Amino acid sequence: MTVAFGRRVAFSERAWGTVAVVGVVIAFSLSSTLVKRAHSPGVLLAFWRLATVSVAWNLYLRCTGRRVTMRHVRQALIPGVFFGLNLAIFFAGATHNSVANAALIGSLSPFLIVPIGAWLFSEYFDWRALGFALMSFVGLVIVLFSAPARGDASMKGNVFGFTAMLLWVCYVSSTRHFRRDMDVATFMATISPIAAVAVLPLAIANGGVFGMSSTGWTYMLILALLIGVAGHGLMVFAQKTIAIGTIGVSSVIQPALAVVWSFLLLSEAVRGWQMVGITVAIVGLGAFLVFNERGERFRRAEEQSQPPLVGADPDANGPVPGVRPVA
Repeated sequence: MTVAFGRRVAFSERAWGTVAVVGVVIAFSLSSTLVKRAHSPGVLLAFWRLATVSVAWNLYLRCTGRRVTMRHVRQALIPGVFFGLNLAIFFAGATHNSVANAALIGSLSPFLIVPIGAWLFSEYFDWRALGFALMSFVGLVIVLFSAPARGDASMKGNVFGFTAMLLWVCYVSSTRHFRRDMDVATFMATISPIAAVAVLPLAIANGGVFGMSSTGWTYMLILALLIGVAGHGLMVFAQKTIAIGTIGVSSVIQPALAVVWSFLLLSEAVRGWQMVGITVAIVGLGAFLVFNERGERFRRAEEQSQPPLVGADPDANGPVPGVRPVA
């Protein structure tokens, strides 16, 4: 009976972890659509979202008897700057682009993060997966060049999207190096204020820092609470029972969900060839991640079967998901 009870508990924890992953994917897939619904400058949305999330995460940290120290600030300084600039440019790009383009461009970051991880951190990279990367880029090209002539997509939005994607790659790579022993709550409570300060000059240059409409303030709060707090909180909870690689592969569906939300909430038109391109890109991205995740699991299994080196700390630099979850 004890064994059966233990199995029920384990199943229950994993089931709730799966529910949390579904919540994470849904929350993050809504990001671009909510930004466009706000009808406000993306830079201002990014700044106030970061400021609100900073307060929320630091209050949570205080409630648990912890606080951010200068050592944490020094560790998170570079990732925090990249995080803030990424969010500001991603939001700005979303207001000048279709949701389909913005979501799909942002989802391509693993094609850079995975080889960078292999180069800088000796992580596993399966060269056979390059064919799937090429397949995904072909899908992206189809989407970009099949956009309606009078739609929301623009060259400016695409440039912003690619720039935001590159900044996200820099953020994830620097986080992998600097985060070290910081737990997720402490890390979020540290980088969010740094990111807000990094975006503040852009918000001031934009003008009207306090001048958003009531609609803008409402959607800023929704973005902060739904994604900045709930989304990241669910991810922390899911990581207790669900492998990070599994969460990353599950997030591949985000661009497709984003297109659904844009159709339902924004009435954005999506052409048939765009749907073909989205499907090709998502299948390529999913296969790319699965190939590398399986190889990484095999490598970890081999390493665990060998005696550890004296003084080694295999968890000192835990893995960071490659798929873009932060928005």
